[in-house]
Amino acid sequence: MLWIFTQNQQSFVHVHEITVAGKKIEGMIAGSDTWVKTLGKYDSNDRAAEVLQDIVKTIEANQDATVTYRMPNQ
Repeated sequence: MLWIFTQNQQSFVHVHEITVAGKKIEGMIAGSDTWVKTLGKYDSNDRAAEVLQDIVKTIEANQDATVTYRMPNQ
């Protein structure tokens, strides 16, 4: 189970899937069939991809637990 605290610190959401869409990271909220939430926006596509890789590493390090991730500001 993955919970994300969004970059703007306005939402704490249970995320089912995550994608990089240009400079944004978007998440499909659990129980929804559409991309409904921007989790963070960064200065470049490369930075967004780095953040996604950090999310993956966090999940891999905590495979047997619920994971909470805070989106970085930059």
